[in-house]
Amino acid sequence: MRLLKVLTFFTLAMELVFVLPAWAQQPEPAKKPLQQVQILTLLMNVAPSHPVAVLVEERGIGFDVKDDFLQQVRLGGGDDELTRALKSAKLMKPATVDLTAQARLVEVRQHVVRGTIFFQQKRDADAEVEYRTAVRLDPRNADLHVALSRALSRQNKTDEAMAEAHEALRLNPASDFGHYSLGNALWQKGDLDGAVAEYREALRLNPKNDLAHLVLGVVLDDKGDFEGAIAEHREALRLNPKNDLAHLSLGGALDDKGNLQGAIAEYREALRLNPQNGDAHYNLGLALGKKGDWDGEITEEREAIRLNPNDDSAHASLGAALGNKGDWDREIPEEREALRLNPNNSTAHGNLGFALGYKQDWGGAVVEYREVLHLKPKDGDAHNNLGVALGHKGDLEGGIAEYREALRLNPNNSVAHNNLGSALEHKGDRQGALEEFRMATTLDPKNATYQQNYQRMLQQENK
Repeated sequence: MRLLKVLTFFTLAMELVFVLPAWAQQPEPAKKPLQQVQILTLLMNVAPSHPVAVLVEERGIGFDVKDDFLQQVRLGGGDDELTRALKSAKLMKPATVDLTAQARLVEVRQHVVRGTIFFQQKRDADAEVEYRTAVRLDPRNADLHVALSRALSRQNKTDEAMAEAHEALRLNPASDFGHYSLGNALWQKGDLDGAVAEYREALRLNPKNDLAHLVLGVVLDDKGDFEGAIAEHREALRLNPKNDLAHLSLGGALDDKGNLQGAIAEYREALRLNPQNGDAHYNLGLALGKKGDWDGEITEEREAIRLNPNDDSAHASLGAALGNKGDWDREIPEEREALRLNPNNSTAHGNLGFALGYKQDWGGAVVEYREVLHLKPKDGDAHNNLGVALGHKGDLEGGIAEYREALRLNPNNSVAHNNLGSALEHKGDRQGALEEFRMATTLDPKNATYQQNYQRMLQQENK
């Protein structure tokens, strides 16, 4: 068994689409006709554009629809439904036209469109520049501050992202969009309780916000509250059954709870709704691998890589599946590619160490396992695997020390107990070996190898 191969459950962090801002959800009669920048900001923050089309039909618009604006809507992600809604929308023009404000609006609109295009292309630094310019031109527009916050978050500028979210809420305290954005920044900063509080506030302001339910569920999953996570994901799907991200996240929560078949069904449903969802292919691959379906895992991880060649986790998972089929020569390049893309991928380091060990390159395996422990000092399985590699290199005492550290971190690690027993037996400590083999069989009584080792040592002690 690959002790270091773990499920890296899909993380939404900063890749999620956002919900409608508070100005789009005000009760009548406070609702006003939609303006151009509002529509473009919505397109940046919700996907697909169906909710925007519905708002256009309900609220009407306060501007003449020109071809250049329709083109900008297209660039921003608008579809045919939204184009039709704009062309047929009720026109509610203000009584007077401020030409200066109108010129500024055109300029803001251009920066928002460029920022949205850059954001979609993951050119986050360029998107930040455009949104900053839009904010400078219209500093009291809360939605623009949230857009800037999102671009900053994707660059891991968490404190700046948080400041922009707070500014959005200062301008509009009733903005569920602002609370949602602040929750994302807190989540990124590692404050899970703070993030949960902000998502719950967003839901208090708008209980029908399916994406807030979704992300709240993901954070609850991170906190180990699997039942709470599942409930939030199911509510998100009740509100929007076609949300592939909610199916994906529900699959992750079910997987974490141990319901593998339920998880696989949700991953497949996410892919039915959106075959281009690379994360769903990745998670489905991992789930199939947990069932021992290595060919299925290989197929799904290759598809995930086709959709995103820079997905280091998919390369690591593909490598592991190849290794599980005994194809170490094809696994090693995949793990090295994962590490080229992300040198801090501890799973890839562990998988590479495992593959090198099977190739009898124990020195290389030691290097990789030490790298895992540099990244994750409390990884008991890595200590165990390092112990195996050191033992094969002839460093028996070093191996024993690693097994003991693995058991200090997790006294119920039956593999480490068995390995320590073998090392102590090799050292001549029969009593110590007997005790470790006894512990291994107690923890895993159905393991034939553990039973054989224990019975053999017991017979020797009884002679």
